[in-house]
Amino acid sequence: MRSILVAVLFCALATPARADDPKYEYHDVAAPPPPPVVRISWKANMTFGLVYVAGNAQSLGLSGTGLVSARRWNNEWTLTGGGAYVLSGISKYGMGGPITDTTNSAANWFVKGRYDRYFFDKNTVYVSMQSSGDRPAGYIYRLEPQVGYARLFWKSSHQLLRGEIGYDYTFEHRVLQPMGAQRDFDYHSGRLFVYYENKFTPYASVTEGLEMLEAFNHLDAFRLNSITTLSSQIYKNVALKVNFTLHFNNDPPLRPTPTSGIDPSTPFIYPDDQAHFGKVDTQLDVVLAVTFL
Repeated sequence: MRSILVAVLFCALATPARADDPKYEYHDVAAPPPPPVVRISWKANMTFGLVYVAGNAQSLGLSGTGLVSARRWNNEWTLTGGGAYVLSGISKYGMGGPITDTTNSAANWFVKGRYDRYFFDKNTVYVSMQSSGDRPAGYIYRLEPQVGYARLFWKSSHQLLRGEIGYDYTFEHRVLQPMGAQRDFDYHSGRLFVYYENKFTPYASVTEGLEMLEAFNHLDAFRLNSITTLSSQIYKNVALKVNFTLHFNNDPPLRPTPTSGIDPSTPFIYPDDQAHFGKVDTQLDVVLAVTFL
């Protein structure tokens, strides 16, 4: 009798225990979070200018520039290019005479590719390759690889100031030089660049870009390039710009020997102060600038 009571009590206590037994249920594995979206930031713009003169003198010319850049994370690629070409009519009878000949009063071009790697927000290291030409200044083309460091010094809602320091190698192929003089030159230069922008109204701004190059292997070969721009917005993505460009070259090429109006039996020699091309070139453009991206 006692054994029966123990068995009944055991069954009574075991029944609720089975209600607390662990249950095995199937759950779908949580899906991994989606990868972050990598976005590319694009920029694209261009400028276009036209020059036309008629009457006692004739000139027809074009100028323009273009820029495309893409930035992904801390990497930025930029491609720029541009140039100016002006064909002018002249008279062999002197100023005001009938137009008999034409000459290029402007014929310059450039194309440049650049890569920037950003770090610590305001700093980049860069490498670039540029090619340019300007026959009226005495050289057919230049090849210029550059490398260096750039920093953003100051940025506000109205102003921006940044600078660059680095190394520039220039290979220059000049126009035909007199008496078989050397045409190819190379320069190893230190480079310093400063850029300033001031948006003094919501629709107008002024910018200045100043580049200085000093050659280590030719100490007299100092170059300075300056571009000053005044911009006024006239529509959403259209602006009217006035660009003033200045190029100073302390070591310009020699002038080629004239091929007309010279007695071939008499060697022609330029006066000392006229033996070289001019050191200063300037260009003033009024252009329309269109921003696409």
